This record gives sequence, structure tokens and C-alpha cells, in this order.
Amino acid sequence: MSQQELVRFISRRDAVKLLAGSAAAACSLPIVNNGVARAATPPVHMHNLIQVSPPAGPYTPKFFKPDQMKMLGELVEIIIPSDDHSPGAKEARVHEYLDEVVFDAAPADKDLWTQGLEAVERMAQRDPGRAFLLCSPEQQLGLVEEISRNEERPQTLEERFFKALKNATVNGYYTSAIGIHEDLQYLGNDYLSEFPGCVHPEHGGK
Repeated sequence: MSQQELVRFISRRDAVKLLAGSAAAACSLPIVNNGVARAATPPVHMHNLIQVSPPAGPYTPKFFKPDQMKMLGELVEIIIPSDDHSPGAKEARVHEYLDEVVFDAAPADKDLWTQGLEAVERMAQRDPGRAFLLCSPEQQLGLVEEISRNEERPQTLEERFFKALKNATVNGYYTSAIGIHEDLQYLGNDYLSEFPGCVHPEHGGK
């Protein structure tokens, strides 16, 4: 099974609805702490929100370890994979965005992300019995499906981690150049030199 054939957890349209319907998505990164979604303080994270021009060259992680960065790269790609329309979250460098944001996060939020990754790794070691990065795409997808089942009411550490990961992945992707211009195909606002108003006769137009 190819990456394009893997079942999405969210559709592109659902992702846009999630962003449009959440004021927090416009000003801060939703992070889940103790199962409750909250918004991080805007001044801390504002510089991370629009990542339309990522730095050239290899990225140097600020918070996560190299293997954790690789794991995040695979996880965000499962949530928003590449398809025939546009590249996915990994190519959009969403995992680098997450590293930047978690680096600035509160200690409790840092713990959620590090312990969440560790919990998913333990699941992989238990079944299918190998490191997450050595699992097949189908096995990785199966693990993420397992931790996503109680997304609306997360109880376990890995379930709370998934909710934070999904929300942050959507924010990161749709504030990236790929998400904005290639997926949403946003070309920028048009300038109107004049506004003619309504031209329908029943509204008084001519």
C-alpha cells in the first residue's frame, strides 16, 4: 500500500474548517495539557505561526532528539500525507515547526510531547515488536489509529498526545508555504480600484 492510499485522519476540507472555526488557531498553538485543550501564550509562539519561508539547508533541532524528529516526521505525514494534489506535512517541514513551538512551551507541555512519543514507541516495541521507525507504513498507521480512537475524550497519555499532535500538525501545515499556496492554492488578495456595488435591478442597480 502506498502512502497515497493510506486512510487520512482528517481531510483537507476538515482541516480548513478546523482552522476557520478556532480563534486559537489564528493566534497560538493548541496544546493539550491534562486532556484539556488550551492555547499557548501568543507572544511566545507568534514568531512560529507563519512559516512560509523556512530556512534553507538542514534544520538543527532545538528540543527534540534526532530520532524523535524522524518519528515526528512520520507521524505528521500520516495525519496529512502527500497526494496527487499537494505534498504532505513532512515535506512542509511541519515536524520542524513543532520542534520550534515545543521548545518555547511550558514544562508540562514539553513533558506531554516527550512522554507521548515515548509511549508510542513502547507500543511499537510491544506490538508489532520493533522500533516505530522500523515499522512498515501499515504498522505505523495502525499504531496511530489506536491512539486516535478516543480523540474527543482522550484519557491515556498517548491519546492526549495524539490530540495535541493532530491539532498542531493542522496548524503547522496550513501556515506553511505548501499548505497555503499548493494545497489551498491561495494566490493572495485582489486589489480593487473601485467597488461598483450591486448591479441587480431589484436592488436599485442599473
